[in-house]
Amino acid sequence: VSGGPDSMALAFCVKRWAERPCVAFIVEHGLRSESAAEAVEVQKRLQGMGIMSEILPWKHAKISQKIHEVAREARYSLLFEACRRHGASDLLLAHHAGDQAETILMRLAKGSGIDGLAGIPQVSDREGLRLLRPFLTVSKERLQATCAQANLAPVTDPSNASEKYARGRLRKIMPLLAAEGLTVESLIALGARAREAKEALDCVTCEFLDKAAKDEEGGCILLDRAALRAAPRAIALRALALSLRVVHDDPYPPEYAALSSLLEAVTGHEADVTRTLYGCLASVTEKRIMLMREPSAASESLPLPAGATVLWDNR
Repeated sequence: VSGGPDSMALAFCVKRWAERPCVAFIVEHGLRSESAAEAVEVQKRLQGMGIMSEILPWKHAKISQKIHEVAREARYSLLFEACRRHGASDLLLAHHAGDQAETILMRLAKGSGIDGLAGIPQVSDREGLRLLRPFLTVSKERLQATCAQANLAPVTDPSNASEKYARGRLRKIMPLLAAEGLTVESLIALGARAREAKEALDCVTCEFLDKAAKDEEGGCILLDRAALRAAPRAIALRALALSLRVVHDDPYPPEYAALSSLLEAVTGHEADVTRTLYGCLASVTEKRIMLMREPSAASESLPLPAGATVLWDNR
């Protein structure tokens, strides 16, 4: 809960709906001088709603580049840690229809494929937690109306409207785009169709991997080189990407250009090829492709006493 109308409406709705204990997390990002006082104020308002909350301070040095990206990853890291500490399996987030439309539009501008145009998933799994976004089809205006009806005074972060950032610039031109037919509704419809196509491709890819891939002990995956070469390019790319993500668990997929280059290398006519990508090593022989963790990219060495269990390299 940031204290904005979206997350305050989420807190209000969850409190009314949930029959289980819930806790709100307030990330105090420290990016503005007022953030600490705002976090305390949000906590007071949640307390008035009967919702237990915890402030999660983000300690960091000055950030000069990619502030939103760095802050987003730090926020998720703090939230995941807090969920584990409280024994929570579900993390609810207040992204709404406007956020979804902006995300799809930004990815469209960057030339994203089907997966990117599918937008933000309503339900996803990350680091053993289930992320739920129940408001993805709900307009911001409805969430603001919910706050007004419930007499909830939200906190406004001025950086959300700043033209310094891409989302702020997009929000300024959204009315112009809507006048030409590129409305929030049409962008969400595009995302829904992209998700349908993504699900179909994922299904075919899994069927392909059932026949052409083998999971070896030690975290390696063996791919049938001839089968990968014969598969439609879209399926081959997805099969390779999914295999890489199984070997190296990461919330973001490999970049398309690098993945495409790797596919060309491992399915070409050259034998004994070795390539690295996504923290993985691809070793090719005449008939198979072996994908394993790249040693130099793996995490630090850890002592493993007899009978003990450790988490190493996210596995």
